[in-house]
Amino acid sequence: MTSYALKQHDNSSHTNGKITMFNDPNLLILALVAVTLGAALQSLAGFGIGVIAAPILVMIDPAFISAPILMMGLVLSLLNSIHYRQQLKFGNIGVALFGRFAGSLLAVVLLLLLPPIFFTLCFAVFIMLCVLLSYSHFHIKYSPRNLFIGGFFSGLAGTTTSVGGPPIAMVYQNSDLNSTRAELGLFFLIATLISLTLLLISGNFSYHQLQLTLPLLPAIFLGFAISLWLGKRFKPNYLKPAIAILSLTSSAIIVLQLVNDL
Repeated sequence: MTSYALKQHDNSSHTNGKITMFNDPNLLILALVAVTLGAALQSLAGFGIGVIAAPILVMIDPAFISAPILMMGLVLSLLNSIHYRQQLKFGNIGVALFGRFAGSLLAVVLLLLLPPIFFTLCFAVFIMLCVLLSYSHFHIKYSPRNLFIGGFFSGLAGTTTSVGGPPIAMVYQNSDLNSTRAELGLFFLIATLISLTLLLISGNFSYHQLQLTLPLLPAIFLGFAISLWLGKRFKPNYLKPAIAILSLTSSAIIVLQLVNDL
């Protein structure tokens, strides 16, 4: 993977005035494959876009942080919510959504005050932290207080780096699987809408980011279709080590490229 895509850190990352990803068909194919795999895995196991697709997309163009990845996540959340509509329930996510809104507001303020390169670095570090926590035995009690805290950090991380799943998912890690899928599915649908709305209002969703998003949306639909085909035959834990290695490697490359470009 070449590092030229990381040499500009504004929301209009271009090479000679053109979108980098479309100048290189190999990068576009890589992005489509990453999003397809991420969407399929997220529909099956509840995670995927953030840990598989996002690091690769950010290496291609830092402008994928965070609105484009959030938009793809919104489309996937909508597809899953429609498919599992009979299982959806509001449950206790009201508290978590209140926290998400508060965290998203703080995130928008930070986006206005800090340079984009800071959030690219935070994104890479946060991906590494999430992978490491997935192998830890750190448990958080399911409670209204922790739902608010998890929602807050989900909003903060999700709006600034596009990876907002782990903070709230950790609160649900010891809950019933069906209840978790039902509540989190609705949470992410509403929460992503909140983040995208705030990004749009604050001017942190550019036309260039929309250009990056639209060509990759078919990969979301393909990944979702693959997840329906695999169904119960798929065991996501089998891929956990490979996903961890891919995520850590991609994030490490992002950090090294950022350091090299300073």
